Amino acid sequence: MTKKLPAVAMFVFATMVEAKSPKLNLHLVHNNPLEMRKEMQIERLAEKYDLTKYTLTTEIAIEQGGMAHSKPVLTLNGRFMDDDDLALSQYVHEQGHWVLGKHQQQVRALFDDLKRAFPGLPTTYPQGGFGEQDTYLHLPDLMLEWQAMEDLVGEKRALAVMKFKEGDHYTELYKTVIENREEMEQILKRYGIGW
Repeated sequence: MTKKLPAVAMFVFATMVEAKSPKLNLHLVHNNPLEMRKEMQIERLAEKYDLTKYTLTTEIAIEQGGMAHSKPVLTLNGRFMDDDDLALSQYVHEQGHWVLGKHQQQVRALFDDLKRAFPGLPTTYPQGGFGEQDTYLHLPDLMLEWQAMEDLVGEKRALAVMKFKEGDHYTELYKTVIENREEMEQILKRYGIGW
């Protein structure tokens, strides 16, 4: 028994050293098979990629049929089960909203700058967000999502994700970010917003 203990201790230590991402506290809302599959997908992605930089909250719910959202508890849904890049982008997208949450004192000025830079964006889903403020404050989040995906999966795959989403949801917002990347990055830099 005493000979096995050091080997077990070494395995635990090696596992701890190799772990890249923080331990995620995943909660299944309905505890059904789809949510269980999504949980396994997220855990697999957290093992494959170092998500430390892109994880601001480790409390994550998975809800089949729900809309992915960031607060009060970051919630993922059952979409993108067969596409890890899209699932990963959903994860960093929702975490990106937590980045903006750290800049609450600047939100009004940021909103005004974004409206001036990109006037007339649609403010209803799926072309825009859910109202004017949600629409414009999604732009920095989409830029953060793109930057995170480039870091995690490379430029080509990250752009493929952005292009897919441009035809799926927040369509005009993704298009705006893709077509105005340099200006978006300058706005983020001006406000000190980044991962």
